[in-house]
Amino acid sequence: MNENRIGMVSTSRSGCTVFRRAICNIYGMADSNSWLKKNDYQHIEETPFSNQPHILKILIHYVPESKLGFVLNDMPKIWLYRDDEVRQFLSHVARLHTKVNHVYESDGQPILDDNSVMATRNQFDIFMYRRKLFWKAWKVYGFIKNEPLIKFEDFLENPTEVVENLEEWYWKQFRFGAPIKFPMPHKIQMDYIEKFANYEEILEWFNE
Repeated sequence: MNENRIGMVSTSRSGCTVFRRAICNIYGMADSNSWLKKNDYQHIEETPFSNQPHILKILIHYVPESKLGFVLNDMPKIWLYRDDEVRQFLSHVARLHTKVNHVYESDGQPILDDNSVMATRNQFDIFMYRRKLFWKAWKVYGFIKNEPLIKFEDFLENPTEVVENLEEWYWKQFRFGAPIKFPMPHKIQMDYIEKFANYEEILEWFNE
């Protein structure tokens, strides 16, 4: 176990980048970005960031289920979820259309025509499967270790308090490193209800 590492476990469009970078900026930690998406965890000690305090982004689908236990047991973790699962799903599907993951400039907002997006049932089923896998993993690898479970909406309401409270959980990991100021993404300004042609159908899926 690398004592420089804290994992952040979440599902796609849970606010992981915003929350993770807030922690990195406050505590001077390195950000792994999406390294785990394209690389096998067994090679992580070869990375430059592994030699300094860092946050490892772990979207639940980044790791094959057969290896999930090994990875999640190898570090302390913060678990992040988004309470508004409907908006999370709409954001996920919209991103697939716009190819815009995050916005860092005021003129970089993604553009979609009204009623131009149709979510598919297959997209919904995959989204819900990953949400269920997240909660299953939390019960097995997070809850029993008393690891912090953070609701993204709570962070948005009071970001400083939520981040600083993590010190009480695992203080030795949050030692201040060299000053780091990662750029913070802007909120994506999009009325998803207007963009999705089958919005009412999507609500029915969630109510099944």
